[in-house]
Amino acid sequence: MNRRMIFAASAALMAAMPIASYAQTPAAAPAAVAEDPQKQPALLGGNFALLSSRIAQEKATNESVRTFATLEVAEQEATAMAFGAEPGAGGVSQKHATMLEELQAAPAGPEFDRMYIDGQIAGHEELRAIHSDYAENGSDPMARGASMVGVPSINTHLAMLRGISQSLN
Repeated sequence: MNRRMIFAASAALMAAMPIASYAQTPAAAPAAVAEDPQKQPALLGGNFALLSSRIAQEKATNESVRTFATLEVAEQEATAMAFGAEPGAGGVSQKHATMLEELQAAPAGPEFDRMYIDGQIAGHEELRAIHSDYAENGSDPMARGASMVGVPSINTHLAMLRGISQSLN
């Protein structure tokens, strides 16, 4: 089966699942968090970026928004693996679960594009602080390396997101 078919099937499955089921509970914590609870904030924030970007891949109408979403999915999948977790498996915070439900319910169009970009800017600002902290204080060398590389990448993403935001006005 080719990668596009696998991706399309995964996207369809994700769209059919209720977003609220991604809310983090202690019983749903991935093994990576059980081994190092300090990873949880990065995984939760990364999952929000991943899941919201999967929605945007399907619903965004602005080409720059759709392109960013595709890049974000690939990056968050790689980051989750560097943190020893299955991409998207660790849940999201309740706040992010609510935002995902709103994105899922929003019709495709300029309003959706704006909601997604605004959410990504806020989420990336949160992730920058989380990854800065893990890069300095984390115990897992692989995850620390991902965070060290992640901080400048997040800064680049914020510049890109702000540019896209300006173009949506």
